[in-house]
Amino acid sequence: MTYHTTLDGAVAAAAAAAGPYGSWSAARRRDLLHACADALEAARAELVDLARTETALTAERLDGEVTRTTGQLRLYGDHVAAGRHLSGRTSPGAAPGGADVWTVDVPLGPVAVFAASNFPFAFGVPGGDTASALAAGCPVVVKGHPAQPRLSRRIAEVLAGAVAGADAPDGTFGFLDAESAGGDPARLGIELVRHPAIKAVGFTGSFGGGRALMDAAAARPEPIPVYAEMGSVNPVFVLPDAIADEAGREKWATALAAAVTGSGGQLCTKPGVVFVPETDDGEALADLTMFRIADTAPIPMLTEGMAAAHRTWSAKTAEAGAPARGESAVPDGTEPDARAGYPFAVQITAKDFEGDYREEHFGPAAVLVRADPADYPALADSLEGQLTATVIADDASAADRAAARALLPSLVAKAGRVVWNGVPTGVAVVEAMQHGGPWPATSAGWSTSVGTEAIRRFTRPVALQGVPADLVG
Repeated sequence: MTYHTTLDGAVAAAAAAAGPYGSWSAARRRDLLHACADALEAARAELVDLARTETALTAERLDGEVTRTTGQLRLYGDHVAAGRHLSGRTSPGAAPGGADVWTVDVPLGPVAVFAASNFPFAFGVPGGDTASALAAGCPVVVKGHPAQPRLSRRIAEVLAGAVAGADAPDGTFGFLDAESAGGDPARLGIELVRHPAIKAVGFTGSFGGGRALMDAAAARPEPIPVYAEMGSVNPVFVLPDAIADEAGREKWATALAAAVTGSGGQLCTKPGVVFVPETDDGEALADLTMFRIADTAPIPMLTEGMAAAHRTWSAKTAEAGAPARGESAVPDGTEPDARAGYPFAVQITAKDFEGDYREEHFGPAAVLVRADPADYPALADSLEGQLTATVIADDASAADRAAARALLPSLVAKAGRVVWNGVPTGVAVVEAMQHGGPWPATSAGWSTSVGTEAIRRFTRPVALQGVPADLVG
């Protein structure tokens, strides 16, 4: 099966498919999602090799991501087939005249999906937004990411074949790349969101990109929802007794450094800011974490532009006089590899935690902030909305538990997911997962882009009052 290669063609086909596909039973939608998973599985080796070439991510990481993506497709299909996505509210005899009131959940219609660069499978063309929209009964028009043009097109071909094999209406799955707008991906994205047949948007990317799509959606004659995940610094708060001995400091320095540098630090859940106690133990942890990060070999980043931005951030922190470690990984007198990310960390005090130190920086870098743990709640309150927040504590310490009890209300108010004694990287695709957060981490803090609750973004409830149940398909 081929897909339409022009914006108008793809969206018109999606609009024509919306009614027929939206009327499919949940069991048929499950079978389609399983077919998509099977098709990706069959093409796994080819796709991983192509992804490795375009992203410079490791084959092991990409292979695991394919597994996550196929599992996600199957999970969402099984979820809707079991009817677990439905609100199922009923109020028998509650309306005037004794009529029953009950709700049904109907698909919104064609959904525009923007593939992300850092997860070419799980958040790319076949990712969570595509899977959840199809599960909800909505056709999708996916805009491929320009950083991975060949991979995006090949995945689209694989999915289009699976959708056709499931006898879905033409237009159920559509794909566009930069060539669809004369090589201008930004213009293509805005035009896609402005198209009157598009009824919702799923986006993962930068704050600037997400805000531009939100503004375009809000300015339409018929405004539509944009579910944008736009980033986070994912603060980590280390409590004193967790690092009171050398073993604890070694454990957490190693874990934090791995989370900061894993996948080149190009994860939306990377711990970008770590608060450590302003004590000898805290400073020892900060120093060891800095060393562990800086001791990591240079990591190829997704694009030369991202690597350049990472180097600019490193230079800016050096100019500001913040104690930093890591740029020495570039040998003197040599030009850095244009795509390489050189891991580094910056160490500051709480009074200097302002401006750019509070912003997300893509790449293998972190800001370590020395602070009085008594000030942790106020520091948390001063942060913007986050995808995650993490507490590292000694479970057996009454002092750490008391400090955590005082801190947790602030973290719950600021983050979509709170992690205890772990790192925030690695998002489980499960029913209870919340991958979202208050503004500006996302555009809709109540929603999630991971887990079965993601399906609900692309449906709306309709109350039926007194309507005979046998008339509703």
